[in-house]
Amino acid sequence: MTARRLNLHGPDGCVLLAAVEETPVPETVTAVRTAVRLRLPDGGRVTDHHLRVAPPAPRPWPLLADVLVVRDPGRAGAAHLAPGAAVLALPQGPTECRMRCGPRRDAWVELGSGHAAVAPWEVWASLAHAWLVAGLPVRALAAVRAAPGGHPAASSAASRARTASARSVRFTPT
Repeated sequence: MTARRLNLHGPDGCVLLAAVEETPVPETVTAVRTAVRLRLPDGGRVTDHHLRVAPPAPRPWPLLADVLVVRDPGRAGAAHLAPGAAVLALPQGPTECRMRCGPRRDAWVELGSGHAAVAPWEVWASLAHAWLVAGLPVRALAAVRAAPGGHPAASSAASRARTASARSVRFTPT
């Protein structure tokens, strides 16, 4: 199992804390059981458990996938392999990733080098799934600045100001 903690800073100043735990499925190297825990600005918590799969995964794993990550451009049409996937991530190299989040065809989000510098695209795809489960606006994920770790180092005054700011901001579902 691998674990990663991230601070996600929204454009409106709010901060979400995320913990992502990944456990490979023993029968295949391309399927991962993932748990994402989000601590929301209002103090609420969301825990999302899902299956993330990358082609070429043997059956039945793609059919069970909640998140599909397709790194090979030749497999861009592989979405049909995982018809129930809520998130389809299409990394376009090391500095760009397009993700369809949710069932709507227009629900595409583009992430860039700032995201890639903090975590691999697979982690961002899992965060997008948790984002959907939490009912947060998916487009806001593209504007998030991320930093590794639990709580950012800050003076207590700056921390109190950030906490007060976070309490005054509410994410609303799209």
